[in-house]
Amino acid sequence: MTRPSTAAALGCASLLAVAVPARAHVVAGARVFPVTLTFDDPGVSDEVSLPAFSYQRGGADGGTGPSHEFDFGFEYDKTITPDTALIFNDGYDVIQTNGSKTQTGFENTFITGKWQLYTNDPHEFVVSLGIIRELGGSGTDHIGADHYGSTAPTAYFGKGLGDVPIPALRPFAVTGELGYTIADRELKSFTPPVIGPGGPGGGEAASSGIAAQFNTGNNNAWAGAASLQYSVPYLQTQVHHYDLPRLFDNLIPLVEVTWTSPASSPSTQGTTWTIAPGVIYLAQWGEVGVEALIPVNKAAGTNVGAVALFHIFLDDLLPQSLGKPIFQ
Repeated sequence: MTRPSTAAALGCASLLAVAVPARAHVVAGARVFPVTLTFDDPGVSDEVSLPAFSYQRGGADGGTGPSHEFDFGFEYDKTITPDTALIFNDGYDVIQTNGSKTQTGFENTFITGKWQLYTNDPHEFVVSLGIIRELGGSGTDHIGADHYGSTAPTAYFGKGLGDVPIPALRPFAVTGELGYTIADRELKSFTPPVIGPGGPGGGEAASSGIAAQFNTGNNNAWAGAASLQYSVPYLQTQVHHYDLPRLFDNLIPLVEVTWTSPASSPSTQGTTWTIAPGVIYLAQWGEVGVEALIPVNKAAGTNVGAVALFHIFLDDLLPQSLGKPIFQ
């Protein structure tokens, strides 16, 4: 896991509203698992995000004014064998704060090795395992890129409900991931020494009234995500074909939930929960998606944001060149 603007995404969807069967990348039986917008899909494929876009508004926090953060993410997935892939993620951020100079810069680069471990076509079930490596210091300091990297073993799954006996439920699917991030440098807190009487040389501990400070490390953390999807393409082709407008034939409404929680002490951020309802337009060439980003608790923020994705399936568009594994 995890991207053009919302207006551009909607424009593309209306221009490309042609009812073609999506043959995409992560497939289990008759089920196509689309690329979700806030976390990774459950399999491997050749694909590219050009780009993923997100917007978040932050509070003033006692400073000069509220902030507006625009993130442009880029991703390239390259299959090594039919069941393994390397994934490259990076991003460019623009942070505007009222009354202050606009800050811009690159995020740290992430490289993921991913293995699609198990696929059960009759039950529309996929399981993958991955290792996500953050290259510390590869981003820009003043936009908050970490000095030190991390390693995150991660598990992914996808399950379609096409095997249940109730037709109305068969278009539904769930996907998810769970990872544990291990920081390269442990986050530590310390209390600055007191200057003057009772300070260094005075033989007295620092006053408890002095606030603790932190080094440039990070705490270990858990991260999880899940999505509930309703595939109109699956409804039309596998359950019952309704006379719907062509645009609706390719829509997948969904809700995503993401969660992070510190796993070591001390930590500088608490547990966060975010809900992202939206819709994906899935075609044979790729997909366009738009979602709201709704913080559930204060640690996740206090303002609603947005995320949009323009994603291209290279394995469908260029199956004999960029879209095929290096080793068959």
